[in-house]
Amino acid sequence: MSAASPLGDLELIRTGATGAATVFEAPEDDDPVLAGHYPGFPVLPGVFLIEAADRTVRQWARTNVPAADGADIALVAMDRCRFHRPVLPGDRVLSDVSVVDNAAGLLFKAAVATNRGKVADIRLRYRLQHEHEHEHEHEHDEEEDTP
Repeated sequence: MSAASPLGDLELIRTGATGAATVFEAPEDDDPVLAGHYPGFPVLPGVFLIEAADRTVRQWARTNVPAADGADIALVAMDRCRFHRPVLPGDRVLSDVSVVDNAAGLLFKAAVATNRGKVADIRLRYRLQHEHEHEHEHEHDEEEDTP
């Protein structure tokens, strides 16, 4: 868990060639991330549902993306995000992602739900990123930092 995320570890409950599913417990209403997000009606900010979908995709990729040449996946775009209902404190949240298309990169459709039903539909697009591309990104960052 990072300081910026209240999600903690996502529990992987299913993974296979076509996708993966994880679950996590939404923080309780005394968690600082919920303070001020609709005062008097604490809900989990939607950005954490997007994070859960992304982290589920990355767990899927660990076993389904060829690791040759240090390949990893890089998030390119969020093509769709629609919230249907709020995630309340203490809800158990399921993030179920499926591979939609591999032709033009990796496209994933995520259905995020609680026991009350669907809370979000999210579509995320990724590309394969090889180890040498990571190195070039860091070189570019260092160049920008140099006066």
